[in-house]
Amino acid sequence: MKPKISFITIAVTDLNKSISFYNEVFGFPTKGIQEGSEEHCMFDLDDKFGLVLYRRQEFLTLIANPNQTEKSAGFILSHNAQNKKQVDEILHAALKARATQIGKTQDEPWGYSANITDLDGHHWEIVYMPH
Repeated sequence: MKPKISFITIAVTDLNKSISFYNEVFGFPTKGIQEGSEEHCMFDLDDKFGLVLYRRQEFLTLIANPNQTEKSAGFILSHNAQNKKQVDEILHAALKARATQIGKTQDEPWGYSANITDLDGHHWEIVYMPH
């Protein structure tokens, strides 16, 4: 077996708004909400990897702690940009789509990064790593 993560599922409060957010900010492709699966939506990304957005009320019935009150599971999702300009463009699109910036955009010894939270508080790092 080849080690691999096939998809990540995150809980969202408003599925339609979150679909729009991820499509507008990151350009993630999706067929949208499919008939018979109205509780979630999957973005088909590179290398057969997917990001699944799941309506929070249904998501909570699937996890070990259905009474969870935190919106985010305490992880950081990262998106690699092609250059510094693209980091800034994605950050601008995210803020326009009502994301919240965390800290400042900054040069790091390894590259350039900006951090945001999406509409449900999920933490994203937008990075450019030239190496």
